[in-house]
Formats: sequence, structure tokens, C-alpha cells
Amino acid sequence: MIEVIHLFPKLNSSLIEALEGLSPSQWSNSTLCKNWTVKDIAAHLLDTALRRISVGRDGHLEATPKLKSYGDFVDFQNGLNADSVKAFRRVSPQSLTQQMVASQHQLYQHLLTLDMSAPAIFPVSWAGEDHSLQWFDIAREYTERWHHQQQIRQATGAASILQRELYHPFLDISMQTLPFHFKSKMPATGVRLKVNIVGDAGGSWTILKNNTGWEFTDPQSEAHTLVYVDQNIAWMLLSRATDILEAEQYWQISGDYELGFHALKMTAFMI
Repeated sequence: MIEVIHLFPKLNSSLIEALEGLSPSQWSNSTLCKNWTVKDIAAHLLDTALRRISVGRDGHLEATPKLKSYGDFVDFQNGLNADSVKAFRRVSPQSLTQQMVASQHQLYQHLLTLDMSAPAIFPVSWAGEDHSLQWFDIAREYTERWHHQQQIRQATGAASILQRELYHPFLDISMQTLPFHFKSKMPATGVRLKVNIVGDAGGSWTILKNNTGWEFTDPQSEAHTLVYVDQNIAWMLLSRATDILEAEQYWQISGDYELGFHALKMTAFMI
């Protein structure tokens, strides 16, 4: 279990600090999130906090259409996100920030009431799960709020949140999708692949090919293929915010190049 609830207050306060430091023009800056400005991302963070409070705390779950595939689910979520962002464009940055303060506090208070070992309402589908526990769903929420804040900071020249306390949990949670990501790759049993995120906030994650698929194994064990990624670019690769080949100077593969390159294609978000 990866525990992150205690980090929400610091992550939340850093977001408010960043938003309050923006000039009027910076709210319209373009971001790595396609077609969204800084204000659009802030609106998305506000909307998703309100939605999670409404569903989890208040039991307000609207009827959804029948979704036949993961692609249908992604399209449905993208539609919800686009609708909310469009609606918030009529709200001032000052009002949006004030509402963000309230919603983040309410969300944090709600998360504190949850049983980490209980089933979550929604599964972490990007990790291949049909059913997830609360701790993983909350961890997923953390990655969403971390990487969108980092996008805002990157777009406005604000200091990045790459310090280990906040960034390493993002990386650790995101890397939980590694075995699922490799489900289509079936080399010989016993093959190991290791991903090293290089930097103060980084770490190592190793997966082993067994008789049925892939599983995590001792990160200190020897691996047939090693992938090294600079921590400054890792979050952008995981969210497809940069092209793998354009970022080639920030990564290196030793061993099976095809397997290693496949690791670089991994995402930890619904894309």
C-alpha cells in the first residue's frame, strides 16, 4: 500500500500558492495539456474535487450510458471534463481559487474517513484493475492532482514540485502499471526488466516474466534490460506530454531495446 493522504495538505497548499502568484495574463498561458490553458487545468482540478466529494461523501452518482469498452469509458470521461472546463470559463480566476481552497479541504476531510482496505467505487483501470481498493484509488487521485499542478507550474515558470517528498510518491504510484503495461510482451520465463528513475526523487522498479505474465520482483535483483530515465522528464513521459524520441537525451536503454522502449511508452493516466 502506498500511503499519500498525509501529503494532500502540502500538495493542496502549494497549488493555492501557485495560483495566487499568477498574473492575470498567466491564467491564459498554454500548457502541456492539449487545448487547455492554465485556467482550464485549474478548473478541471476544482471540478474533479467536487465530483469526488459528491460521489464519495454525498452518494450522488448520476446515471451513465452503457459503455462497451475502455475506449468508450475514456471518451465519456473526456466529455465530462470538457463540459466542466467550458462551464468554468465564465468564472473569474479569483473565484475559482477561492472555491479551490474550500473543495480541497472538503476532499481531504472526506479521504480521512475512508477505509484504505475497502473496495473503491471506481477501479484504477490504467493499471489493469477491474476492482481496486481505496488506497489505490486515493493514490490515483494524488497522481492526478500532482501532475496537473506540475503542468500549471511548468506553463507559468513557477518552481517545480520535483522534491522527493511529493514527487517520489507520484512516480511510485505511476509505476504500479508496469506489469499490466507489459501484458502483450511475452519473452522467455525469467526475463527481468528494471526501470530506474534517476534523480533525488527517483527509484527502481523491476518486473519479472513468469509462467502467466509479469510481476514485480526485488528491485535490487539483476535485470536483463535496464531503462534509465531522468526524473525531470519522467512525469512528462508518463503523461504523454512529450515525444519519446524528442526526449532521447533524457533516457537510456541497456539490453533488449524493444522491451526497454516499450517501458518508455507506459502511461499512468486515462489517455
